Amino acid sequence: MGETQVMVAAVLIGAITGFVGFLPLFAALRLARKHPSASVANAALYGLGGTFVSLVVVAVALIVCALVARPSVFPFGMAEIVSLIVCTAAYVWRKNVAR
Repeated sequence: MGETQVMVAAVLIGAITGFVGFLPLFAALRLARKHPSASVANAALYGLGGTFVSLVVVAVALIVCALVARPSVFPFGMAEIVSLIVCTAAYVWRKNVAR
C-alpha cells in the first residue's frame, strides 16, 4: 500500500477507535442520569469513572498502534482524540442545548 492509503487507513481506524473510546463515557453518563440518588458526588463519580475508562481505551489503542505501525501514530492519535472530543461534544450538545 502507498503512504497515502496507509495514512487514510490510520485516520479511519483512529476515528473508529475514538468512537469506541467514547462508549464507556456514554454509558457512565447514562448511568449517572438514571441513578435514583440526586447526589452531586454520585454523578461526579460516574463521570470520572467513565472518563478514566475512556482514556484507558484510547491510551491502549495508541500504544498498540505505536507497537504495530510506528509511522502512523500521529494521524491515528489525532483522529482518535478528535473523534472522542466530537462525540462527547455532540452528546453534551444534544442532551443539554438542543431541547
